[in-house]
Amino acid sequence: MNADYFRTMLDYQYWCRDRLLAAAEAMSDEGLTKPNGFTYGSILGILAHTLGGEWVWFQRMQGRTIEPGTAPNRENVTTLSDLKERWLAAEADARAFTAKMDDLEQELVLRGRDGVDREWKLWQLLTLVNTHSKQHGSEAAEALTMAGHSPGDLDFPVFLRSRE
Repeated sequence: MNADYFRTMLDYQYWCRDRLLAAAEAMSDEGLTKPNGFTYGSILGILAHTLGGEWVWFQRMQGRTIEPGTAPNRENVTTLSDLKERWLAAEADARAFTAKMDDLEQELVLRGRDGVDREWKLWQLLTLVNTHSKQHGSEAAEALTMAGHSPGDLDFPVFLRSRE
């Protein structure tokens, strides 16, 4: 395990995101916000939740304070264009952070929503962000496919071939 592994996973994460957003762009605003039975209520809700998790964890990894109401979520991300704008800014921040990281064993103490401080190694937090994005990205892909707008194959080998 090294920093380049996590940078590659971040590349893969954003490749998947871009395919999801491209599929979502083919939908109407009504279709994106229509209740669909998934946990976050709609396709836009799933995508906003995915962005929010990514944004929050990268803020926390960098020791930044998160002001109440600033994390992206379905209440404050109301359009696909707003989502894309905020996600591109979050991506730039995440890439800047990962470009200079070198100590994956670095320990960070972060306070959970329950008020308990927990120790995390940087590699654990990067894995958390990656797996969270994959889980909810998969849900968004399924919801998009069910709505007739498949993002296509999101498998890792397809990503690798796309880089050749």
